[in-house]
Amino acid sequence: MITIIAFIVILSLLILIHELGHFLVAKKSGVLVEEFGMGIPPRILGKKFGETLYSLNVLPFGGFVKLFGEDVEEPDLNMRTHPRSFLAKSPIKRAGILAAGVGMNVVLAMVLYYVLFTVTGFKTLNLPVFFDYKFRFGEVISTDTVITSFSDDSPAQAAGLEVGDAVVSIDGVPVHNVEDIRGVVRDKPNQEVTVLVRDLKRNLQDEEKTVKFLTTATEDGRGILGVYITKSATIHYANKILAPFEHSLNMLGYTAHTFKEFIKISLETKSVEPVSSGVSGPVGIYSVVESIISYGGADAWLGLIDLVALLSLSLAFINILPLPALDGGRLAFVLYEAVFKKPVSYKVEATIHKWGMIFFFGLLFLVTVKDIRQFMPF
Repeated sequence: MITIIAFIVILSLLILIHELGHFLVAKKSGVLVEEFGMGIPPRILGKKFGETLYSLNVLPFGGFVKLFGEDVEEPDLNMRTHPRSFLAKSPIKRAGILAAGVGMNVVLAMVLYYVLFTVTGFKTLNLPVFFDYKFRFGEVISTDTVITSFSDDSPAQAAGLEVGDAVVSIDGVPVHNVEDIRGVVRDKPNQEVTVLVRDLKRNLQDEEKTVKFLTTATEDGRGILGVYITKSATIHYANKILAPFEHSLNMLGYTAHTFKEFIKISLETKSVEPVSSGVSGPVGIYSVVESIISYGGADAWLGLIDLVALLSLSLAFINILPLPALDGGRLAFVLYEAVFKKPVSYKVEATIHKWGMIFFFGLLFLVTVKDIRQFMPF
C-alpha cells in the first residue's frame, strides 16, 4: 500500500508541477484558463474560482490545464481574435507558455537536489554509468565493480548478493574492475570463494558484508561468479550554491548521451530492443519505487528524492524534444510561425499532434508490456 501511494504521489507531483508552469505563465500572459484539473477525467467534482474551474478527476495521475483557443482543429473567428485566446497571443508569449512546463520540472529537480545535497554533504547518491561519459561538473569518483544482474540460477544470488552491491575483494584479494574479478576466479571453477561487497544502496552508512558461495564454470573450464558488472559513480560538488544547477546539467547531459547511445545501438542492430530496454513506463517506475522503499529509513527517503528529481529532469528532456504532441513539437510550430510570419494550418497541426499522441500511447503500451515481463514474475 505504501508503494502504491508513493507511486501515485510521485507521478501526480511531476505532472501537476509541469501543468502548473503552463497555468502560471498563461495567467501572466492574459490567456483565459478554462480549467485546471487534478487527475484524469471523468470529473468527480469541480469548483469555479474567478474565471477558472478547478476540478478533481477519477484517475489520480497528474493533471491538465485547458486554455481557451488551444488544441482546436478548426478554431472559429472568436478563438483566433479574442484577446484572451491562446491563439491570439504573439508567438513569443505562446512559446513562453509552452516552455513553462519544462521549466517548472527543471526547477523542481534543482530544489530536490538541494534538499538531497544538504543531507549527503553535497555529494550524489551512486549513479549507474551505462556508457562512458565525462561529467562536466564536480569531482567524479568511480566504482567499476557494481553488480547489475545475475546469470540464471546464480549461486551468488542465492547466497545473498544483491543488485547494487560493489565487489571489494575475493578471497582477500582486492578487485577494482571486471578484469581483476576474472583474474581471481578464472582458475577456481566450482570452488568456494569468499566475496566482500559494499552495499552502495545504503547511502548514509558504509555497509559491507562477506558472502561465501561456489563459483560456476564456463564450457572451457574457467571459473566465474555468475554476476554482471557495471560502473557506478558519485559526484562531489564544491560550490554549494551552484551544486543543484551543476548536477541538473550533468544529469541532462548524461540522459541525452545515454538516449543517443541506445538509439545508435538500435540502428546498428536494426532492433528496437536496445531503446525499449533503456526506457521504463509506469510499471518500471513502480518497481523502482518499490525497491527504494525496501531500503527503509533515511536511505529510502533520499532514494525517493533522487528518483523524483531525475524523473522530473527526464520529463523535461523528453517534453522539449521537437516531437508531435509534446511541448517541444508544439513549440516547433510556434517558432515556424515566428520565422515565416504565418502559422501552419490549424487542421494540419492538430492532425500531426493527434497521430503523435496515438504513437506515444502505442509506445507506452509496448514499454509497459516490456516492463511487466521484466519486473512481474510468471
